[in-house]
Amino acid sequence: MQVAAVILAAGSSTRFGSPKQVVPLGTGTMLSAVSALAHQAGLSPVIAVVSPGITVPPDVVVAVNAEPAAGLSRSLRVGLAAVPAGLDAAVILLGDQPTLPVTTVRALLDATTDRPIVAIRADGRLAPPVLLRRAAFALADEASGDEGLRSVIALHPELLATVDVPAHPPDVDTPLDLEALGEPCPGCGAFLQPLPGGATHEYIGASAPCWAAFGELLAREFQDPAYGWIHRHTVDVYTVQHPGINDRRQRQSVALHLIGLCHWLEHGMAARQLIPISGRLANEDRGWPWLEAPTAFHRTVLDVLVATNADEHGAFVRKWAESTWQAWGQHHDLIRRWAAEALD
Repeated sequence: MQVAAVILAAGSSTRFGSPKQVVPLGTGTMLSAVSALAHQAGLSPVIAVVSPGITVPPDVVVAVNAEPAAGLSRSLRVGLAAVPAGLDAAVILLGDQPTLPVTTVRALLDATTDRPIVAIRADGRLAPPVLLRRAAFALADEASGDEGLRSVIALHPELLATVDVPAHPPDVDTPLDLEALGEPCPGCGAFLQPLPGGATHEYIGASAPCWAAFGELLAREFQDPAYGWIHRHTVDVYTVQHPGINDRRQRQSVALHLIGLCHWLEHGMAARQLIPISGRLANEDRGWPWLEAPTAFHRTVLDVLVATNADEHGAFVRKWAESTWQAWGQHHDLIRRWAAEALD
């Protein structure tokens, strides 16, 4: 199926005290975090229903709810109306669930059913996200107020299939809810539970729990050759997502690993070809400039850790690399010139 994402994010944020859609979160905002997970799940286009004046990420289609006080039901209809005609379905996401696992969305997409509504069930209760096939779009006209699809589903149980998941992330309704989410990594923005006293790298700008997650990923690659062939590329991606501060080692590290990504993704070079090039560049007495890092990354180390076998691991690292390389787009011309010089 071709499936869009419809993010309902036009609420008034009364309990939060300010528009929570644009509150800083990780390396972006709450809305950019939800849109990133939608992209990670393979949904396209990603449509955000917002109230007038709210800024959305550049890779998101905006749908303005001019009457946000009419509640979630109106946002639902506005969002579904924005889904392109040729698409088969839409996944309805809430704009205040930035820690929703990508695997939960993929579970909806993988559900084997011909019923037009597929909902998540956690702890015995139905919860968002919900997948609506196009045949069910008209049911949004039955929704009213701030309930969204809940009452509609209750009236049409014969149209519903469910997917059980072990847990469901909390909504972010107040600043305290936001604090309880965990610790955003200052580099990639991934949310992880705090790791008091955890180790960090000397100059790679990652939080302790993110560095531990990377260590878990490397352990897989070191222990199994079927995983390990891609190790050099894994290091390139992780390093450029965590540039740290503007210092000599960081400038060199980011430059060399970006060159490595360019050589792999755009020149098709294997890891064994990159190692001597990086070694030579590192030994040059060269003053690399500081490159301003992207403000957000759509994929992180957490998206690779969900791989269940070596083939998935390699595919996920590749997608992670492509997404990260795209995020550094403002510097592509310079990096490509460096990469060409390195080959000469």
